[in-house]
Amino acid sequence: MSTQHLPHALSVVLRGGTLSRLETHAVFAELLHGGFDPAQLAGLLGGLAARGETPDEIAGAADALRAAMKPFVHGHPDAIDTCGTGGDGLSTFNLSTAAAIVAAACGARVIKHGNRSSSSQCGSADLLEVAGLPLELAPEKARALLDEVGITFLFAPAYHPALRHAAAVRKALGTRTLFNYLGPLCNPGRVRRQVVGVPQHGRIESTAKALEQLGHERGFVVHGAGGADELTLAGENHVRAVGEQAYERLDAQSLALDAAPVRALAGGDPNTNLAILHSVLDGRASANADAVALNTAAALLVAGRAKDARAALDLARGALANGAAKHTFQRWIARAREIA
Repeated sequence: MSTQHLPHALSVVLRGGTLSRLETHAVFAELLHGGFDPAQLAGLLGGLAARGETPDEIAGAADALRAAMKPFVHGHPDAIDTCGTGGDGLSTFNLSTAAAIVAAACGARVIKHGNRSSSSQCGSADLLEVAGLPLELAPEKARALLDEVGITFLFAPAYHPALRHAAAVRKALGTRTLFNYLGPLCNPGRVRRQVVGVPQHGRIESTAKALEQLGHERGFVVHGAGGADELTLAGENHVRAVGEQAYERLDAQSLALDAAPVRALAGGDPNTNLAILHSVLDGRASANADAVALNTAAALLVAGRAKDARAALDLARGALANGAAKHTFQRWIARAREIA
């Protein structure tokens, strides 16, 4: 299949122009069918990244990927997802994945959408796989876990087969592109409540506006202190509330959490991160446990499970202390293996 829209879009971007949401949708709809000139795609992705993608461009590309993905049908309109866009280069422990587990223990319904790592040693799929979770469950089995346990995992390659067409170009570029933002914005469960982390402060507003265009009813776009794509304990975290166009600067000490440098949240390979996860779920005090509680608090606010940050943090810390989070994780893995 030859692309009609890609050459025009490349010309517009190289001249310093921007694409409308419809134009971007048309380009990416063609790209996801294959048959494009790899050099032209590389030029487009590189040009967009260098200039900075607009909310229209992000939303338009997400429209195309959403149309191409395999849907995950469920009956939980208040379901949430927690996900960073990656690429912060910090190789922290899987805070978003741990927060998803704790949030489920606190009563949220969580459709965790993720993949193997492309920029660190351990992505969400890598961690959950070594923990014993079958990654490619049939949709009806994944839905059963959501109904019974309150959390499920959707392995991105199983729901986004069209992304294989651009894989070689993305790998050859070796840098962050618009595709890095599409995964978190294209949960196959079409969640409308979400915490999305970005590694650059300048990406907060464009990502939040794209989420608003895509119909999200509640959410946070976060940029963590120290340059992380998750909330950290290292200072002021920047938080943009989706739908409210309000900004907050959330620091750990204002919530009675001890400050800690980002390096205190360092992870490693999947087995190392699984050991950290077990330690956190066992209720052991650590910087990682505090950071997980902080990220869980954001998820609980988005899920509507708490009235304010302090109440949400108390819920999260309680689930870690009383064993509820550990029980949820164990039940999730065990039930998934039973029905696989």
